[in-house]
This record gives sequence, C-alpha cells and structure tokens, in this order.
Amino acid sequence: MFLNSLIKRWNYRILLTKWDCKSCVRLKSSAEPKTKTYSHTVLTPKTKFPVRSTAVVKDEIQKSAQFSELYSWQRENLKGSEFVLHDGPPYANGDLHMGHAVNKIIKDINNRSQILQGNKVHYTPGWDCHGLPIELKALQKSKKSSTGTDPIAIRTMARSFALETVEKQKQAFISWGIMADWENHSYLTLKNNYVKNQLHLFHKMYEKGYIFRALKPVYWSPSSRTALAEAELEYDPQYRSTEVYVAFPIEKAPGCVSDYVNGMPLSAIIWTTTPWTLPANRAICYNPQMMYSIVTLSNRPGQFLVATSLIGSLEQILSVEIKKIIEFDGAQLEGTSYRHALVNEVLPFLPGDHVTAGKGTGLVHTAPAHGPDDFLVALRNNMRVECKVDEAGRYINLDPQLDGLHVLSEGQEEVVKRLGSSVIHRGVYIHSYPLDWRTKKPIIIRASEQWFIDTAKLKEPALRALDSVDILPPSSSAQSRQGFKAQLEKRPYWCISRQRAWGVPIPAFYADGDVIVDIGVIDKLCALIDKEGTDTWWTCDVKSLLPDELLKSLSDRQIEKGKDIMDIWLDSGLSWSTLDGRTADLYCEGVDQLTGWFQASLLTSLALNEKPPYKSIFVHGFVVDENKRKMSKSVGNVIDPDAIINGSKGKNQSAYGVDTLRWWVASHSTQHSHIIISRNLLDDCRSEVIRIRNILKYLLGVISDLDKTDFNREPNLNYFDGYMRKETDEFLKRIEDHYNNYRYNNVAQAILNFVSSKVSALYCHCVKDRLYCARRGSDERLSAQLVVHAILVSLSKAIAPILPHLIEEAWRYHPLYEKPFFMTPDIPVLPVKPIETHLMNSILEIKREICVITKNEDLKRFCANIKLSNDLFGELNPLNRSDSDSDSVLCEILELSSVKLHPSSDIRLFEVELSQSSHDQCLRCRKYTATVNSDKCTRCENVLDLL
Repeated sequence: MFLNSLIKRWNYRILLTKWDCKSCVRLKSSAEPKTKTYSHTVLTPKTKFPVRSTAVVKDEIQKSAQFSELYSWQRENLKGSEFVLHDGPPYANGDLHMGHAVNKIIKDINNRSQILQGNKVHYTPGWDCHGLPIELKALQKSKKSSTGTDPIAIRTMARSFALETVEKQKQAFISWGIMADWENHSYLTLKNNYVKNQLHLFHKMYEKGYIFRALKPVYWSPSSRTALAEAELEYDPQYRSTEVYVAFPIEKAPGCVSDYVNGMPLSAIIWTTTPWTLPANRAICYNPQMMYSIVTLSNRPGQFLVATSLIGSLEQILSVEIKKIIEFDGAQLEGTSYRHALVNEVLPFLPGDHVTAGKGTGLVHTAPAHGPDDFLVALRNNMRVECKVDEAGRYINLDPQLDGLHVLSEGQEEVVKRLGSSVIHRGVYIHSYPLDWRTKKPIIIRASEQWFIDTAKLKEPALRALDSVDILPPSSSAQSRQGFKAQLEKRPYWCISRQRAWGVPIPAFYADGDVIVDIGVIDKLCALIDKEGTDTWWTCDVKSLLPDELLKSLSDRQIEKGKDIMDIWLDSGLSWSTLDGRTADLYCEGVDQLTGWFQASLLTSLALNEKPPYKSIFVHGFVVDENKRKMSKSVGNVIDPDAIINGSKGKNQSAYGVDTLRWWVASHSTQHSHIIISRNLLDDCRSEVIRIRNILKYLLGVISDLDKTDFNREPNLNYFDGYMRKETDEFLKRIEDHYNNYRYNNVAQAILNFVSSKVSALYCHCVKDRLYCARRGSDERLSAQLVVHAILVSLSKAIAPILPHLIEEAWRYHPLYEKPFFMTPDIPVLPVKPIETHLMNSILEIKREICVITKNEDLKRFCANIKLSNDLFGELNPLNRSDSDSDSVLCEILELSSVKLHPSSDIRLFEVELSQSSHDQCLRCRKYTATVNSDKCTRCENVLDLL
C-alpha cells in the first residue's frame, strides 16, 4: 500500500506540472461576476457578542448574572446531593496576595462545577480575626506602642482594623467572582456567637482532660512577648549561632577510671549552640548504650571525658591531637557528678535516650527550663524546674551583673566571658533555626505556666483517622500524607495560651494558685457577651464574672482573673463547628496548613466528636516567581492580584482581567508544589482565553438565527453530526471527571484540545458549507446548528466553573437567554444516539493521506477514487450517499468535490487516487460543483429560487 501511495503521489505531481502550463490552465467561468453578487444570500454567523471585554463589562455581568444571588438560589432550587466545602479562614491582617487568589479561585471552581452537575453546595466564607499580627497592625496604624497600652484600647483598635480588612478582602473576593452569600452567611472568629461557642468547646475539652495548665518549656518570642505554636514559626536555614565546647570539672568520677586518672583533673566536655542556657544547666546527660573514653588534648593539661565515636570529629574541630587513655561502657557513668562553676553546685550525670553520636561530644548539657528533652529528664528525676529568663528574653533572679541582659546578645557574651578557660572552643554554627513568623526575629525555648492540649492523647486516634481521609491531588498525596503524619507524630503537646490582649480569653481564675475553670463561669460570661460584647472579660471585675455560688465558696481566698488568650489556631481549628454537625467533603488550603489549620481542625474534632471534620483535603502549593523564588516584599517580586486584573501603571503592567487570573489558577495551581507566575505565563493564559472567547463568538453566531422552538426539534442527524454529538457528550463526561477529582489543569487542557482539534479544525470547518449555504430552516442546516448548540452548551458547562464571567456574558447573546447561565439548569440539547465513532478514525486517516498528496491545497478542487478493503468499504459506503442538494458525509468530512469508493480484496485498508474536478466553481458556495452553463451548483440554485 505504501508503494502504491508513493506512485499515486508521483503521478499526481506530474499532473500538477501539466496543469501549470499556460495552455492547460482552467479558465474562469464566463458567468463569474466581478463582485460577490451572492454574498448577501450566504448565512454567515452573526452575533453582537464582542471580541473583547472590559472591567466595566465584568462588573455589569456580575450584576446581571446575579452572582450575589447564586448561592441562595442553588440552595433553594437544586435537588442533588449536598457538597460541603469548609472555608479555611484567611487572616484579616492586610492586603490579599496571590496565595489568596489561588486558594479562593480553586474553591470557587469546585463549587461552581458541583452546581452545574446539579448538586447543592454548602460554602460559608470565614475570616480569622484575632492574634498578634492584627494587634500589631492596629497599633502601628494608631502609631502607639503596645507597652503599657490598656487592653480595651488595643482590642478596640484591633477589632476596627480587622473589620475594615474583612470588608476590603470581601470586595476583592467578590470581584474575582467567588460565589458565596457574602452579606448574610459568613463566620468571623470575633463575632459574639463564634466566641461564645468557642468558650463552651474549650470547657468541654477541659472536662474531657484534653486541656490542662502546666509549667513546660515552650517556643517563646521575646520580640512578641508571647508563647508560640509550631505553626507560628518559620525557619532560617542559614542562622548563625554561637557554639561553644565547655569543660565541666568532674567531682565524682566513675569507678572504672579511677586507676587511670591518677589525681589529674578530669573534666567532661559538652557542646552547645545556646550558651545563654548554661546558667540554667542542672545535669549532663549521657547514653548508656554508647562507648565513652578518657582522653588527653595536646594543647591543654588534664584529662577529658567524651564519646569514643566522636573523638575524630573533635580533633578536627578543636585542631588538636587527642590521645585515648581508656574506653568504657556508658552505663559506667551512673553516679558520676560534676561541678558547675557558674552556679557553684555539684550536679549529676543522668541517662538520656535523646543523646546521640551525631554531633558534639556525646555528653549533653541539660537545662530543663529551656528544652523539651531536658524537661522530660527533669520530670523523670524529680528535678526542680526554674526559669530565670523573663518575657522579654532577659535574665532575672541570677545576679546583678547578669540580670537585665538579653540572653541572645549581651547576656550570652557575659556568660561565655564568665566561663573563661573552661571554654575549650568557640565558633559559629550555621543551621536551621526558628524565627517568630511575625517579627522575623529568633525565638527561645523558655519554661512558663501555659495552657496545653494533650496531643499525646490524640496522636494515635489522629493517625488512624488520617488513614480514612483522602489527600489530594494524587500527584503529591503520598508526600502530603507522610508530612502530615510526621507532624502529628512529633508533636508532644500544643501550647494554646498567648500573652496578648486581642483574642478569645481563656476563661480561668486562679485562687491561691489553684486553677478554676467552671461551666457556671462560661455561662455567665456568655450571657454578659450577649449584653456587652466580647470585651466583657476585660471590662468586668472578678465579682461580676463569677457566679454567686462560686464566689461565695471562694470568699476567703485571693482570686485572680486569667490574662491569657487562646491561640488563634484554636480559634480557626474549631471552625468546623459552624457546619452544624456536617462533615466537610473537602478542606482546601496551602501546604503550610499541614502544620496549621488541617492539623488544628483534626485534633479538636477528634477530641470533641471522635471523628475527623473532613472526608478529604486538597493541598495546593505556594506561588513563586519565574525563578521559583517565594513572593517577598524584600525581594520585590510580590504580585498583587488586583494588578493582574486591572493593571499597574507604576510597574508598567497591563491589565489581564479576571478571566486571565482565573484561567491561570486553573491551568497552573493544582499540579505543582511551586506555582509559578510570570508575565510570559499570564500572556499565554490571556491568549488561551481569547481563543476560547473567539470560538464562543463563532458558535453563538452560527445559532443566532434559530427560533426558540427550533432547540426542541430533533432532525435526523447524519453520521458526522451524530459523531460530533457523541464526542461532545464524551468530552463533557471527561471534564466532569476531572472536576470531581480536582484536576483543574486537565480541565483547561482538555478544553483547549477539544476546541482546536474537534470543534474548530474538524466539525465547524467541515460543516461550514452546510451552515452558510444550505437553505435556512432545512434539516441539514438545522441539524448542524443544533450540534453546534450542543457543543456550545457543553463547552459552556466545561468553561463556566473557571470563567463564569465569560460564560455569563456569552449566554446573554444566546437565543434561549432568559436567566443567567448558572440559573438555567435545563437547557434543551440534542439527545446522544449510539454511533460507531471508530469509523471517524479511518475517515481522518484517509483525509491525512489526501492532505499529504495535495500539500494542503484547496481540497474542494479535487475528486477522489478510493479503493477500500472489503470490511472498510462495507462500513464507509453508506456514508457516501448524496443527492443534488447535499454532499455525502464523506465528501463533507474529506472536503472533496466528489468521492467514489471501490471495494478491493487486494489491499489492507485503502488507496487514494485524486483528480481535479471537471466542474466550474460555484460562485455562491465556492465548491467546484457548478452545473453546466451556470455559475452555481444545483443546491445553491435551489436555495436562491426559494428566496
């Protein structure tokens, strides 16, 4: 067949050469006029749908398409199952950024796709309104310092700032087309009802034993003067700490080395990157499973105790020669003690399984007030835990020379200076270190009386529950699940108290040191909140807040009101309670929420409901620039969503519009951990939106002359029409599957592929003659128009969740327009009928062969003789029937003047012979089928006779 094909092509090239000679050039019809006198009879597409849109049009579309009413409408009118997407509250502390755009638009795409499938959506937007960032922004705005400021004044300023920010952010969300009942249904963590509910849930967890108060080392921010949770930290991978190797004189040596010491001084070498904690040292920990050695150093007298496996690394760090005298099992260190020169006390060696041979000396300096492992050692050994660092990170209650010095600066220097010759080595250690995510300054670990949720109790239930939760998208599911589990496993407790004013109070009283958390207090506080607002805890005195009975029972005791507020992660972590008992089908947030909201929601729901609050979570990535750098004001690469939509004169950035922003989110934000945004990507997205807009314009133009009754007709479809109708139906099914599995990038790609390969290049291109030149109202034209209408409706359903503004604008130019597209659930379309779609593959293979032979010349010039295998002839021959008014299906798809088919048992599939049509060109339809002595074909003559 391949050889035959080459021969046919060669013969055809010879034929073309002959046609090129002047004597053989086909003469134009003598009847052809100088102007297109028939153009007014051609039914070209006509629509007033504009080629471009503007921001003004988009605003008008939001009103006419009733974006603000859609949420309520779908709740009242749709009968499908309910899809619950619970909104993770954005923080009301400033302008929106690209992360907000990604998050809100992903959620909106989901919700709108559910509505178009007939499902009812439950979605209540929320805002996180408490916490230090808002407090600091409010104070900054008022140009006041937080030191010594009255808490009521702070709360008033913070509340005002938060509410202003909520309103500003809400208007931006609305302009992005985010569907919600923005006026009536939203939750704010500062609202009275939310606060009252949170107080009751706090009490329930306290009663169940999940919440307790204790002295523990916690992450502490001296710059913010408050405790922090893990989720409130960010890490500097290049932080430079001061490291010291310090020798502590051993007071009582292990018995196994007494013969080798011979009266020489023996010291234990410890390593630390927090020299400021050395005044709080209460023990040296060792590992009984490790081997230790007594060694000498070439540059200093005496003998020293270190782990055997670390001798080599110590030689390099200290730049000395180390000689081993004796090696022994670590268990022999039991009972060993040393003298701490800074506090002049003899302190013990204690076993600790946290001691490893990874770094240092194998002997770990232990300060129970400043480390979680150190604290556990103290608990096991009944050691007293004292913290001599205040809220500002300064030494207190040590001695006059140290008290008042900041531990991370001059205080640390003074400690190292006092150690003198005990410091064997001092250097800089570069490592990852936690910073306060708000102030960007280093934190310390500091023991203080705080409130905690016992995550150890919840750890195993949480890990089991997580196995029943779907984590999306599938491409990063395993990594996200592993990261989530790792965070749960390593979290020993959750500090939920903060030493600030702007938040929900921890409703506790302290009577001579005893903690009082009582339901009577909660009930009275909530009643006062109803009357006087959420500042009640600060405006009322103790007597006003305590129930009479409780006040009477405590009359002889000194009572203090608690000054702590709840961690804002507890505020937002309890937001599932706004779902009125529903379990969310989906939580959708950025990857950082694996340590934040996803985790806080899971732990609190398990504590109170014994089940997770969600069935699935979708984890999207961070927005980065084209160099994959995180958005940062200091770097200067922050992109404002508003600047993308409306442009920015200062940055010389053109307006891309909301359609481009939403298309970028759909195309690029659900498949990568780093979501790249750049001008090139935005330009590409804008071009793709323009392509989509153009095809919608064309399709609308094709059906513009249909009457409303025409859409309910069911003409007999030919094979091509039936094929395209089925392909359109299959396309929409694939799209819905992508939407239901959150593959929005696949949705965008499938839309573009369908438009270019099936709609534009195939169907609309091939049926153009029917649409333009067949008689208005004829079955052949109507069937093509109704297929085009089905394509338009399916494309609109596919595109609308991503580009609702565009589809609502286009729908206004549809003959069936009465209500907005989203509020028109029953649009009549041609039913899908069974059809052998595989035949189209053979037809298109033949067409590709024809195009190769003709080198993509105007195919209408040619006639074809096609030899087919017997099986293929039997399938295709029924598609080659025609009459004087219409082409055969094969002619239409192949775009030839005529096609003749011949069965053959000698070939595997097909062979094609082409010749030029012997007819003149019809001056109306431009096909080479004009009848003898006429400038028109039979079909066009008949159409014109009826005009």
